[in-house]
Amino acid sequence: MSESFLTDLRTLIDVDSSVGTRARYSSDAGLTRIPPLAVAFPCTPEQAAAAFHLARAHGVPLTARGGGTSCASNAIGPGLILDFSRYMNRVISIDPEARTATVEPGCVGSTLQAAAAKYGLRFGPDPSSQNRATIAGMVANNACGPHATAWGRTSDNIVSLDCVDGQGRRFTATTSHDSELNDVPGLASLIDSNLAPIRTQLGRFKRQVSGYSLEHLTPEGGRNLAAMLAGSEGTLVLILSITVRLVPLPDAPVLAALGYRSMIEAADDVPALLAHSPLAVEGMDRRLVDVVRAHKGPGAVPALPEGEGWLLVEVGAPGEDVTASLERARALCADSAAIDTVVYPPGAQASALWRIRADGAGLGGRTPPDGAGGGDQQAWPGFEDAAVPPENLGAYLRDFTALMEEFDIDGLLYGHFGDGCVHVRLAMPLETPEGVAHSRAFLQSAARICAAHGGSVSGEHGDGRARGELLRFMYSPEMLDLFARVKHVFDPDNLLNPGVLAAPMDEATAASRARARTRAARALAAQDGGGAGSSGSFGAGSVLGADAAGVAPGRGAADMPTSLRADGSAGSARVSDDAAAAGSSRPSGLSGALAVAGGQLELQPGVDPLDLNLRRVAARPMPADGGFSFGHDGGDFTAAVHRCTGVGKCRAGVSGTFMCPSYLATREEKDVTRGRARILQEAANSQLVKAIDSPEVLEALDLCLACKACSADCPAGVDMARYRSEALFRTYRGRMRPLSHYTLGWLPRLTRVTARVPGLATVANAVMSVGPLRSLAFRIIGLDPRRGMPALQSGTFTAWARRRNLLAGNVPASASSDPISEARERDAAPASSDSARERDAAPASSDSAREREGATASSMSGSTVLNGPRDPGGRPYALVWADSFSQTLDDTGARAVVDVLEANGFAPIVAPDACCGLTWITTGQLTGAKKHLTSLLSVLSPFAASGIPIVGVEPSCTAVLRDDLLDLLPEDPRSALVSGATRTLAEVLSAVPASARRLPSLEGVEIVAQPHCHHYSVMGWDTDQALLESLGARVTRLEGCCGLAGNFGMEAGHYDLSVAVASHSLLPTLDAQPDAVYLADGFSCRTQAAQLAGRGGVHLATLLAGYSG
Repeated sequence: MSESFLTDLRTLIDVDSSVGTRARYSSDAGLTRIPPLAVAFPCTPEQAAAAFHLARAHGVPLTARGGGTSCASNAIGPGLILDFSRYMNRVISIDPEARTATVEPGCVGSTLQAAAAKYGLRFGPDPSSQNRATIAGMVANNACGPHATAWGRTSDNIVSLDCVDGQGRRFTATTSHDSELNDVPGLASLIDSNLAPIRTQLGRFKRQVSGYSLEHLTPEGGRNLAAMLAGSEGTLVLILSITVRLVPLPDAPVLAALGYRSMIEAADDVPALLAHSPLAVEGMDRRLVDVVRAHKGPGAVPALPEGEGWLLVEVGAPGEDVTASLERARALCADSAAIDTVVYPPGAQASALWRIRADGAGLGGRTPPDGAGGGDQQAWPGFEDAAVPPENLGAYLRDFTALMEEFDIDGLLYGHFGDGCVHVRLAMPLETPEGVAHSRAFLQSAARICAAHGGSVSGEHGDGRARGELLRFMYSPEMLDLFARVKHVFDPDNLLNPGVLAAPMDEATAASRARARTRAARALAAQDGGGAGSSGSFGAGSVLGADAAGVAPGRGAADMPTSLRADGSAGSARVSDDAAAAGSSRPSGLSGALAVAGGQLELQPGVDPLDLNLRRVAARPMPADGGFSFGHDGGDFTAAVHRCTGVGKCRAGVSGTFMCPSYLATREEKDVTRGRARILQEAANSQLVKAIDSPEVLEALDLCLACKACSADCPAGVDMARYRSEALFRTYRGRMRPLSHYTLGWLPRLTRVTARVPGLATVANAVMSVGPLRSLAFRIIGLDPRRGMPALQSGTFTAWARRRNLLAGNVPASASSDPISEARERDAAPASSDSARERDAAPASSDSAREREGATASSMSGSTVLNGPRDPGGRPYALVWADSFSQTLDDTGARAVVDVLEANGFAPIVAPDACCGLTWITTGQLTGAKKHLTSLLSVLSPFAASGIPIVGVEPSCTAVLRDDLLDLLPEDPRSALVSGATRTLAEVLSAVPASARRLPSLEGVEIVAQPHCHHYSVMGWDTDQALLESLGARVTRLEGCCGLAGNFGMEAGHYDLSVAVASHSLLPTLDAQPDAVYLADGFSCRTQAAQLAGRGGVHLATLLAGYSG
C-alpha cells in the first residue's frame, strides 16, 4: 500500500521518501525517534488538503510539522509528515486597524513579529524559539512565552483557523460558534453531557494546557472552537491558515533583575510582583548564567545583582515613556523580597539578558561542572514544561528539587515564573535500559508532585509522546475517556498524529470502561471495608499510583522487558505493572484537587508510553578510535553527536551570529546543523542509516562548510566541523579517498615545493592562467573548473625572516637559561596558563569557543603577553608563527605582523616552518594531522614554556592550536601549553596600554570586515573590532561565512552553494560599500572576494602596517 500511496502522492505534491530525509525527520526536539514513511512539502492549502485526503484514502497517518522544535515529540509520526516551513511560510496580510494578521501555517514567529512591528504591533505570545518555530506549531502546543503574563497564551490570541479535521471536513474555527457547533457534528452534545467534570478539572489556571482545553466549548466559554483547538497538537485538525490578534508595542519597556538566595525564594516572591502588572516575570538559575560566562566569556553577561537565582521582570505599556517605566520598575524592586536589584533601561544590557534567557533550552542541555570532577552531563527534555498556579510555585519547587536530589538527577531551572511555568533540562541517564527505568520512575514521581500542587505537566510545550502518559496523574479516568471521545468526533480513524494525547474512543467503549471502573471500585470498597480508593474519583492530598520505579527489590535489570517497534527502533526497559513508585516524594500539607486516591492507574489506550522509541538508548557507543578524543563527551563520538537535542537555533539565522551558512543558503533541513546531527545519530543506532560510512552520512556532511560556527552559536556546543572530520576519518581509514582529499589535504606539501624551487611558481602560475588547461586540471583532481587558481608565491616567509635575522631556531638565550627544563616544569602543570585554567573550568557545552564573546586582551592576553621574557633591550619577545598559507601563498600578512609587533615595542622572532595539519583535519586525514601537530609541538613548545606568546597569522590555523590540538593530542602536555600561549595579533596589541601603542589613525576609514569563521567561533572577533574602533575606524562587520571556507568552495559540486553563501552577506555588502577597505585575515576570505567580486582584501596586520605588499 505504501508504494501505491507514494506513487499517487508524487503526482500531487513535492515529496521525499529517501532514507536520509526519513532519518532527519525521525525526531524533533524531543526524546523519541519515529521514522516517517515520507515527507511532503505543500505549497498551497489545496495541496496540503489534497495530500491529506489521499492519505485518508490509503489509511496513512499524517503529522503536520513546522520548525520541528517540539520538546515533546509531537512533530514526528510513522506516516506522512507535512512540512509547512519550506513553502507555506508567509504573512498573508495584516490589518493594523483591526489589529489582526493572517499567516500561513509555516510562518515563523519572528517573521510575523517583524511584519507587525512596522505598524507598532506584535503578536503577544513569544516563546524563546519564535525565531524558528512556526505560528501553526505555536497553535498546536498553545505556546506562551515570557509575555503571556501580560498578553496571554496563543489560545487567547487566535481569531480563526482554516482547518480540515480527520474526517476530511474543511471549516473555519472561530472564537464563537452557535450552540450546536454545527461544523463538528456531535461535539456540542458531548460537551454538554460532561459539563461537570469539565468545569471542575479543566481551566483552573492559565498555564493548564495539558490535554484538550474543553472549557472553551462550554456555554459560558462561548463555544470558542478556535481556542479549544489550540493545544490539540495536530491530533484533531490540520491547520491551513491562521488569523491572530495583535497587540500594541510598549513604548519603553524596562527590565529589572531581582536577585535571591535561591530559585525557590525567587518563586515565593512571584505573587507579590504580579500585583505590579508586569509584562513578563522570568526565572533564571545562577548556574545557567555560569554556563553562558564559561561558553562565551565573562563579557557576554551584563552585571547582575547578587544572588543564586534571579527574576527578570519587564514593565512598560503603550504610551508609557521610559521615565514612567523606570519608576514602576523601581517601585516593584522596592516591594520585592530580593536581596539585590538592578534596573536596566532599554538597551544592549537588557537585550543581552533576554538572549541568555531565550537560549535556556540549549544552554541547559549540559549541566555545569561542579568543580570536583562531577556534573558536565547531557541534560534532556521530558519534564521541561510543568506549570502550577503561581501562588504554589515556591512550594512546588521545594518538592521538585528534593525529588531531583533524591533521584540524583541534576538540571538547571528557568522559565516563565510569572505564570508558574518551570523549564528544566534534566540529566536523566537515558543511555541504558536501567537508566531509562530510573528516569521513568522519576518522571512519574514528578508528575504526582506537579498534580498535588494543582499543576499541569505541560505549560506550553504540549504533552506529546513525552507526557501523554502522565495525564493519568492529572485527570480522572473519566476525563481521559472524554478526551478520547472528542478525538473520535474529529478523527475516528486515528489518522492525525496518532499516539499523542488520545486515541479515538466511541460512546459504547467509553460506557463499557465506565462500568468496569464502577465494578472495580465496588470490589475495592468491599475489600477495604469502604476505605480510601472506593470512589475511584479525585481525593485531596493523596499520592498517585505509578509504575514501579527503577529496579524493584528482587528484580534485576535483566528481567526488564525491552519494547521494540516494528521498524526495530528500541524502546526502553519498562516495568509493566503499576505499583507505588520507589523513592517517591510525597508533598506534605497540600490539598491537591487533582491527586487521585489510591489504586492503580492504567495506561490510556492508544497513547504512546513515555519511554517508547527513545532515541538515545537505541544508540550504540562509538568510542574514540585514533581520531578526535572527544574528551568533553566521555571519549564517545555517539555522546558528542547527541549534544544536538533539536532545539533548532541553527535554523534561526540570528543577527550577529554565523550559524548555519549552508542552511541560510538553501533553507533545507538536510543542510542545517540539526539535520546533519540527526543523520549521525541515526548512524549510531544502525537502523535507518546503517553505519558511519553510509552514503547518507557522506551526503549529509558534503555541504557542511566546516566553519565551526555551531561550536560558538549552538547553545548545546555542537561542533559539526569536528564531527565531519571524524566521520571522514572513520569512513576512509585504510581506503582510497576522493582525489580532492589528496590535492587539497596535501596542498601545503605542494605549495612548499613551488615556493622553494626557483621559477617553479612562475611556470605553474602561467600554466594555470590558461583557462582550458586550468579547467582540465581541476576536473581531473576533483576541483570545480569555474574556480580560479590562487597565485603561487616564489619564496617562503621563513626565508624572508632568515634574511632579516628573525628566524629563531631555538629559544633566545636571554629568554630562558634552560628552556627545555622549564618546558618540562610547565608541562607538568599545564593549567598554569590562563587559557588552560579557563578550559578546565568551562563546561563541555562547547569544545571550542569558550571565550568567544566578551573575551578581551585584558582578560585573556594581558596577564601573560607582557610578562614574558625580554630581549637584551628590554622588549618582550613575541613568536610569529606562519602557517602554510602564509608561508607559501601570501606572506604579506605575516611580514606585516612582524613589522606591527616591532613598532609596538615587541621583539618579534619567527618560528621555523611547521604545519598545523589544518587541511588534513578538514579532509578527515587525522593520522596525518596528528603527525604534523606533534612536529609542530616540538617546534613551538619550548617558546611557550619560556612564556613567549605565539602570534598566529592565519585565523583557521591559529584556531587549530587554540582548539583542535587539545582534542587531537590531549595526552601530550605540550598541547595545553602551546594552546594557552597562542594569540591573535589583536589580542597581543590589546595587551599593550593604549598610550604605548604605535598604530595608525583610522579616523574616517570605512571598513567592511569579514571575520574568518574559525576566528569568530574559536578566538572571537570582538577584540579585533574594539581595536579598530579605538583607532577611529567605522566597521561594518559581516555576518556569516564568506562561502569559500578553505578547501570547501574549491571542491567539485560546491561552487553553487559557495556563491549562495557569499551572497548572504559578503557580496551585497561589498557591492553597497565599493570604497570601503575590505578587511579579511583569512586567505580563503580574501580569495573568495577576489574571485567573485574582483575585490582585494587586506590582513589586519597589513592595514595597521600601512602597506599592501
